[in-house]
Amino acid sequence: MIFTSVALVQELMEKTHTQTGRHVFVQILDQVYETGRKVAAHFKKTMRIVFDEILPQWNYRAIPLSANGQVI
Repeated sequence: MIFTSVALVQELMEKTHTQTGRHVFVQILDQVYETGRKVAAHFKKTMRIVFDEILPQWNYRAIPLSANGQVI
């Protein structure tokens, strides 16, 4: 499918649901973000970064760690 607008992508994403019937909520962020911005100093100490197996350069998850360094 060719995406012709952000509204179309949002509509398609909102149709997504799990097998148990949970639906997603989609919020489009249309701000312009500064490039080259450095991550906060404490971020790497308090988050575990897990990169996607298929597209690691584009997709990752930041998982919060507890005070003792364990995944919450």
